[in-house]
Amino acid sequence: MNSVARQVAGLLDGRRVRDVLVPGWIDRDEQIVEFRPQPLVVWLRLDLGVVRLSAEEQFGSLGVRSGSTPDWSDVPLLAESEYEIALASWSEQLFGDGRGDLAWTGLRSYETDDGHTTVMALDLEGDHTLFVDPTWTFGIRVGNAADERTWVELYGGDRAPRAWWPAASGVAQRPGGAGG
Repeated sequence: MNSVARQVAGLLDGRRVRDVLVPGWIDRDEQIVEFRPQPLVVWLRLDLGVVRLSAEEQFGSLGVRSGSTPDWSDVPLLAESEYEIALASWSEQLFGDGRGDLAWTGLRSYETDDGHTTVMALDLEGDHTLFVDPTWTFGIRVGNAADERTWVELYGGDRAPRAWWPAASGVAQRPGGAGG
């Protein structure tokens, strides 16, 4: 049983996803002020609290924990930065303008042979998919269904995803573990 994916599904059960927050710093060194994303961690802002996703084990797997607000005090690149840290909202880029809070409708995780979550896709209302890939060189690649398809074509091989979806009495896993 994949504990990271099951933990994410459990944290999302009964909640709604309000936003996807990506940390970075404000670079004021040049004439044009720029936001420079540093997605070593990303947060799903929920209707109550946040779910933090992090690139773990030298960017080989995904970590998860919940909290009341985003906290990067244990991420040295952010905590020790000389730059001003800010959070960028990526929901409009991922899900479009004018959407409300979204309930999750499914979750797929792709695992290593020893059970670590390599990448994960979260399906949301309105046919939206949030794809997170912690194996990216710069932290977590945040994308959509097209990014998941590309990852599967390039790196998925014969790995079938494990799939979860909300159930009336809690989180359920698809029979056989595969799906998506």
